[in-house]
Amino acid sequence: MGKPKFVPFDSVEHQERRPGVFLTSLVDGGTGATQISSGLAEFSVGTSAPTHYHNAEESVIVVEGEGLVVINGEEHVVKAHDGIFITPGAHHSIANHGDKPFKISWTYASINWTTTPVD
Repeated sequence: MGKPKFVPFDSVEHQERRPGVFLTSLVDGGTGATQISSGLAEFSVGTSAPTHYHNAEESVIVVEGEGLVVINGEEHVVKAHDGIFITPGAHHSIANHGDKPFKISWTYASINWTTTPVD
């Protein structure tokens, strides 16, 4: 079992995964977690994450802004405090649907999650 740990936001790397899309992992195997990974993602106006899927359950909570989430072809306009549950293998995408930054909190039910793009 891991040891409790405080992880300041400014102490971790903020990766620009694609232009205007920043991913920050706060809790993962590197922080001592053994079963979950979580962090934040920020989408600048007009940016998105293309269709992909994961090998683990994913939970998304919208922190700020408005987005468009597509899960297995079904579109959902989401806003602050909305929750999204995505099963392993479900094809999904997420995009900033508004005129302000769009921020989400994400959690995977694994420290060994993977992302596979869908062509």
